[in-house]
Amino acid sequence: MTRLLAFLFGFAAANPVAASDPVALFQSWAREAGADVTLLQVMRHGRAAEALNADRLHDLASNSKAITALCVLSLVDDGLLAWDMTLTDALGQDAPPGTVAELVTHSAGIGPDSTQMRMGFWIDEDAPRHAHVTGIVLNRSRQRGTRGTFAYNNENYALLGRIIELSTGGSYAEVCQSRVLAPAGVSGELSPRFGAFAAWGGWRMTMADHAALLWHWFGPEGRVGRDPLALPHIARDEGSYYGLGMNYEATEDGFRMSHAGAISIPFGPKTGAFAVLSPFGAVAAMGYDAPVADPARFHALSDGLEPILRAR
Repeated sequence: MTRLLAFLFGFAAANPVAASDPVALFQSWAREAGADVTLLQVMRHGRAAEALNADRLHDLASNSKAITALCVLSLVDDGLLAWDMTLTDALGQDAPPGTVAELVTHSAGIGPDSTQMRMGFWIDEDAPRHAHVTGIVLNRSRQRGTRGTFAYNNENYALLGRIIELSTGGSYAEVCQSRVLAPAGVSGELSPRFGAFAAWGGWRMTMADHAALLWHWFGPEGRVGRDPLALPHIARDEGSYYGLGMNYEATEDGFRMSHAGAISIPFGPKTGAFAVLSPFGAVAAMGYDAPVADPARFHALSDGLEPILRAR
């Protein structure tokens, strides 16, 4: 059975696909992956540029995690949470050792990921499963992760979703819309198909809004983009980090930031999303109806886009 996918894809070197413009490059890449639906929004220095079906709503899958991480950042900035707050304090009950910052960076030692085999049963639900997954984690006899070591796990962000609910007394979606989306001037909502996955994979929005959201927060003048390593992050490989729901890859020009997500339900819906911010001021947000899972393919796409976007 195909494994359910809703996770981060890291990077490995690969030969970029050749194309003359970002739309052609992306469409070629997506078609090779088996996609029929393709959506793209390019922004340069905060201005909308090339686009393809960019005003169509699309499920973000694990690209939703950046929204959750930014929501937590807002709560930390306002003093409602703290990065070094323990999970016990944040959840108001006995919890495994770990901190809010470690949840954001997938290094709290939580595991295994109970969501992977359950998500297919939660399709078409409109209520987030944060409390449910939190209960699974807290009732586990022992955690199988290693605290301080990066291990991508949707449970970390389900716990963050629950912490957002508990610390504000509001609904996860409404709190994140007001604290993350509204300041960026964009709109989004929990997916009718995947809303149960809310904090770890349940958002949907247009690629125009997704690109604008990332530019606002992760662009060079954004709250995160000004100094990403001043906020919680964890080293993965040399020059590569995971931060607030995004990968940071060091380049000569600065950090190339990206994230990819996919959901593949056996005999059910499938979706994929990828976004990359180049340090020279370009953003490309992409959506497609195929669950791409090969890290090398995303690196090839990023490498192929970079000279095209830099030249224009």
